[in-house]
Amino acid sequence: MGSDAATFQRAHPSHLVKQESSPVSLGRHEDEADGSCCGSRVTSTGGRGCGRRGRTLRKIQKFPTPQALLDKQVEIHDALDVAANEFELEPFELPEPHGIPDSQRADSRNPNWHDQEAYIVHQKSRLLEGDRHACLLTKTLRYEGLPAQLGAHVGKHALGEAHEARAREALCQVHLYDCTQLKLPKKLDVEKPHWRFPRDYGVPVRRKVTNVLASYHQLCEKLTSELPEALERTRFAQVLSNACFQKADGNTMVFQGEADTLTTSRVPLGPFGSPEEVQATAQAPLPDLYPAKYTLDLDRAHIYRMYDIYPVPHVTLNQHPHTLHVTHPYPYFWFPREKLARAIMACFTFAAARARHLYGADTLTLPEPLAVQCTYSDESTFGFLAYQLNTLDLSSDEGVKNQVWVEGEPHRLFESCDPHQGMLGHNPNVFQRFLAFYTNGFARTPSVDK
Repeated sequence: MGSDAATFQRAHPSHLVKQESSPVSLGRHEDEADGSCCGSRVTSTGGRGCGRRGRTLRKIQKFPTPQALLDKQVEIHDALDVAANEFELEPFELPEPHGIPDSQRADSRNPNWHDQEAYIVHQKSRLLEGDRHACLLTKTLRYEGLPAQLGAHVGKHALGEAHEARAREALCQVHLYDCTQLKLPKKLDVEKPHWRFPRDYGVPVRRKVTNVLASYHQLCEKLTSELPEALERTRFAQVLSNACFQKADGNTMVFQGEADTLTTSRVPLGPFGSPEEVQATAQAPLPDLYPAKYTLDLDRAHIYRMYDIYPVPHVTLNQHPHTLHVTHPYPYFWFPREKLARAIMACFTFAAARARHLYGADTLTLPEPLAVQCTYSDESTFGFLAYQLNTLDLSSDEGVKNQVWVEGEPHRLFESCDPHQGMLGHNPNVFQRFLAFYTNGFARTPSVDK
């Protein structure tokens, strides 16, 4: 008996025996294949399998074409046939934008378009060699220190304690009392460029440099209000000038000068250099940039103005340029020599435009030199120079040259200034020179020694 049972198990494995002995179970699985629900199947799948399978096995209804469309004999297309057709785009050219004048176009339709490319010197031109490069472009010789007569005039404007306090108060109004709070540019530590400083809020650089000039001019007008020559001064803000020249090698040079403030006078300034000194410039050499060319760092463009622009209106009695104020309103760093170069080129551009306005566009040798004063500044420094235009012949480096006198390094307005400590180390020499430049040409100077 036992041997018969063992033989039966070897011939019929246990799992086969179980399947054969469960006909009801097989019947339930067959019902599931037909899509019917069963208790064991719902329990094993959580109730989701039955509904999902039922949706896949349901009959799809076919909706016929509406009879109204058939009555109207509307042509019916199969959606699959329509989707199978590939749509080919036709060639299409975008229309030109409407309302753009030709003066703002960057092609040959611009009225200032020229086939010959020109080198442009503008406000943001950063020259490689700074003032040396600017002197080479403008055919100018540089001298250290202000001219003798202008230096003596500055010495007559030593400020007393009361006027030093007024000059300091004028700076405090700009750097401490201004409530403007705008997000300032990010700080950068050269030694730790990866370091992130917290963002600062305060007065932007552009607002500071403009307001310092306005405060200084207002103080100058108060001190000279009793002098009759004060009526012979006119001040223009945000002025532009343009002058075009041809070089011997065929290159066209276009100087585009910009100044924050231009002060004009009824009587022109006298020349800073004597006729003998002017003639002696013919023997002095210009700065040499070898192996670099003079066109280095200059932009090239086909759109430029060939005519000269002098920004003073003809109806103004005070036509002669007196003092230029060139500011550095940018938050990013410029070397002092680059700021000086921009001031020299601005002086040359305004003086050249005025000379051609007086003597004609074809004049190369001026009957009389044309002099102009200039200050160049940023938010914490002030520089001073005097420029004298002797010639407009830039085609060669030979002959009489122009002259510029620069007073050393720029002066600092103060040692430090912040809202917590206030202004420390105010430098009154800056306003002393500013006032001397303003009163240059007056018959008498204001009393500022008290």
